[in-house]
Amino acid sequence: MNTTTTEHALRREAIRRRLQGERRCVICRDLGRTTRWFDKWWAEYQRNPSTDFCDHSRAPHTSPQAMPATVAHAVIEVRQVLEAAATPDTRYGLIGAGAIQGRLAELQLCPLPSLPTIQRILQQHELTHPVGAGQITAYYPWPLAWDVNIVQATDIITRHVRGGEAIENFHTIDHYSHAVWLTQHAEQTSAATRTHLLKTWAKLGLPLLHQFDNEGAFCGGHTHPHILGQVVRLSLFCGVEPWFTPVYEAKRNYHIETFHSLWVKSFWSRYRFRDLAHVQSEIPFFWHWYHYHYRPPTLNGCTPAQMRRGVAVVRLTHDQQCLISSGRLPVTAGRLHILRRVNSAGDIELLNETWPVGSKWVGEYVRATINTAAQRLTIWHQPDADSAWRLLKTRQFRIAETVHDLLPAFRRNRERCRDCWPD
Repeated sequence: MNTTTTEHALRREAIRRRLQGERRCVICRDLGRTTRWFDKWWAEYQRNPSTDFCDHSRAPHTSPQAMPATVAHAVIEVRQVLEAAATPDTRYGLIGAGAIQGRLAELQLCPLPSLPTIQRILQQHELTHPVGAGQITAYYPWPLAWDVNIVQATDIITRHVRGGEAIENFHTIDHYSHAVWLTQHAEQTSAATRTHLLKTWAKLGLPLLHQFDNEGAFCGGHTHPHILGQVVRLSLFCGVEPWFTPVYEAKRNYHIETFHSLWVKSFWSRYRFRDLAHVQSEIPFFWHWYHYHYRPPTLNGCTPAQMRRGVAVVRLTHDQQCLISSGRLPVTAGRLHILRRVNSAGDIELLNETWPVGSKWVGEYVRATINTAAQRLTIWHQPDADSAWRLLKTRQFRIAETVHDLLPAFRRNRERCRDCWPD
């Protein structure tokens, strides 16, 4: 006999008979239960008439042995720092539970979580790398630069002068010619990024595609879902398609990372700078040497200036800049691309939201393209360099504001390569 089913039936029978007007003592006598038992389930019915009369869990609501939320946050932060490998201290070494516990011990975190606890926290936040998600065979679809200003990339490198003042160095490189533009700022903000991009596009020219990593100054921050930040809005306003690399994969921005190394060796490490103004006054000398005397190894003996000689570059003009508001720009019709690696749950995260792709694609790189005019999100996969893009998903991407057409002043005769970036 199923005692659970029988007990549920008795509880339902008791309540049914009470609703028909029978006395409590008679019901309890017939069913062989105490009045205390009846009162408990009558109270449960009155509190929730749709109850299924199941027993409630007797587990305590809180556990004195539970790890504080601050410990879980610390585990996540340390894992992300180790996995990013963005500093000499983290460039080599392990990223597992033992390495994380060692780092937390160095930070004197109390209580120090055990190895199983750390592993459980990593699994809960999808920071583990199961079979498939960690494979190194997944093809990464690099953006192709077949001419000048097809693809530009921007990144920020922070350095400190004597006294501790931070200098935020914004660097942009053209993938094809290796030409660069450099500006220096006191802060790493969207406003500083806008200023840098406007100067860059006026000097180097407007690209078709502009590559960024996932710095808050570029993407608009990591708190608000569905966000289209000011850098994205500026790019679309100027007819440029933003392209965001996968999170914590600096190697996907290797053009600019390689330039960072050269800049540190040939410029920053050679002088002791006093302040921001001093750095800004010296940069033109480095810029001139780099463009007219330095020969990047991949340019077959040419300088960046030689690679751009005779090329008709479409620069951002003064009249065009006058059309760009200094305040919050509207959303303009265009396309935004985001490269992500599918996590172990079969999802990707973009613009602070999670979107399902499917367990079949775990560990693979996919491109999410947002067409702002059509308010459509498409997810694409390219298995290798010789294969065409395959459309995996199409979703609606609602934009809660008016999407404006690209202004005639920013329209270009040059067509985007739909074979490279179908939408």
